[in-house]
Amino acid sequence: MLQRPGDMFAVWVLWDGPERRFDGWYINIQEPFRRTPSGFDTQDLELDILVDIDGSWMLKDDDVLEQRVDEGRFTLDQVVAIRAEARRITADLARGRRWWSDEWTEWTPDPGWPVPVFPRSAKR
Repeated sequence: MLQRPGDMFAVWVLWDGPERRFDGWYINIQEPFRRTPSGFDTQDLELDILVDIDGSWMLKDDDVLEQRVDEGRFTLDQVVAIRAEARRITADLARGRRWWSDEWTEWTPDPGWPVPVFPRSAKR
């Protein structure tokens, strides 16, 4: 997952199978991440963009945004802002502009990295 401070989206690199064949990009529209005592937090904003290997893209879950308003999860103003962000991103994609590099499709974690241990969360 690739993120920049202040951005209202994260870019996920999609791989398929144990050989990690590159399978495209997943743009997750979300609140900009915030630092917290235990790491970073964000809130998913439901609408996503799937970007195929050939650069074509499609919106995912646009059809549920009105339902989220009915459920009280989002306001109409939030839905307008979420869709505006999707239009901005897809306009950049249509122009061939992205800030992330195709080099990320080849990334693999260092096998020597230790498995992180997370603090226990407080009981509610």
